[in-house]
Amino acid sequence: MNLGEILRTSLGEIRHHKLRSSLTLLGIVLGTLSITVMTSLLSGVIAAVWAGFTDLGYDGVVIVGQQAPRDSTEKAIFARSRGLMPEDVRVIMGRRQIVSEVAAVQEHDAIVKGDGVERKARVLGVTPSFATVRNRRVAAGRFLNDADMESFARVCIIGHRLRVSLFGTDDPLGRTVAIAGRPFVVVGIGRKLGNRFVNDSDFVEEMEGVIIPLSTMRKFYAGDESPLSYLAVRTREVERLADLEAEVKASLTLAHRGATDFRVANIAEEILRFRKQAKVQLRNWQIVLGAIAGVSLLVGGIGLFSVMLIAIGERLYEIGLRKAIGATDLQVFLQFLSEATALSLFGGLLGCVLGVVVTKLVEGAFTQGLPIHPDGLALALLIALVLGVLSGLYPAIRASRLEPVEALRSAA
Repeated sequence: MNLGEILRTSLGEIRHHKLRSSLTLLGIVLGTLSITVMTSLLSGVIAAVWAGFTDLGYDGVVIVGQQAPRDSTEKAIFARSRGLMPEDVRVIMGRRQIVSEVAAVQEHDAIVKGDGVERKARVLGVTPSFATVRNRRVAAGRFLNDADMESFARVCIIGHRLRVSLFGTDDPLGRTVAIAGRPFVVVGIGRKLGNRFVNDSDFVEEMEGVIIPLSTMRKFYAGDESPLSYLAVRTREVERLADLEAEVKASLTLAHRGATDFRVANIAEEILRFRKQAKVQLRNWQIVLGAIAGVSLLVGGIGLFSVMLIAIGERLYEIGLRKAIGATDLQVFLQFLSEATALSLFGGLLGCVLGVVVTKLVEGAFTQGLPIHPDGLALALLIALVLGVLSGLYPAIRASRLEPVEALRSAA
């Protein structure tokens, strides 16, 4: 009996016992299905979590805000300074060592009207560098540029949610909205920020708000002498956040004539800490869910082992007859081992296919999608194959060592 005949006979036995084979396959299918789905789900969750952190826009960023005087002495010192002003951006950039970019921001609440609908919104007056510093991209249109700043342009970018509130499904690009009664042309639409895993109240305010040039904000709303709401300072050398904070403090202390009427919040360090915590939690989930999927597949392997042992008892006559007419121990061993391996491999393939189907069905619930990892599919198939070999090994050895006379007598 050659290898081809052994495989043909093994597959014939599987087809002949359809119910038993199906029940055996069930455990393997569920195990590989679990591994495939768990791999994709974890990848989707991890991608969504990191995307949420990126949307926060604080990687490598410190925020500089106003600091009120705490006593009369500080009040006298702070009188030397005009507070945070757009000129501070030039000072920081002029003395920069590890600073990459600075964005100036001024906030103002106003009524925004478009297409007959009014909404109270947070209006942000920003410099064009805000897009880079806070990682802000538009879903459509363009962001603000230097020409908008220099010309005090009445152009705006409306948030993702505000666009829906004012214009519904219509395209607002090129249309006019009124901000506190003044007309602005919509040149960009903000994208959706955050997801179900990483969310923040600032996301909501920004998506329901409007962004305009800082120069326009100061000319028409805030006034040229009003302090900025904050400065966002970014570095690409994220491992040197303490140096970034020190550099910003030194530059602003000089610009403000020794008055420390500002406070520097090292948001980037907090984000790094949260990232590390999230990484540990995600790794723990990988271990837990991986163990659950592994146990499920192991149960399937135990079921396969039991079925193969039962099969030997049912086929004692066949084994004795085959050996009596010349079948070797190796041929009997390979026949039973190939049956177990074929069952496990087929179950693994079916589980992987079902896993891909299930993943695609739930993909819509994840904004970042659910990637199908070839590595996860290959791992599921490999584990199924190894379990098939291990589960069939002992039954195959036991069948190959049966003496023809004993097997025929036991069958009789």
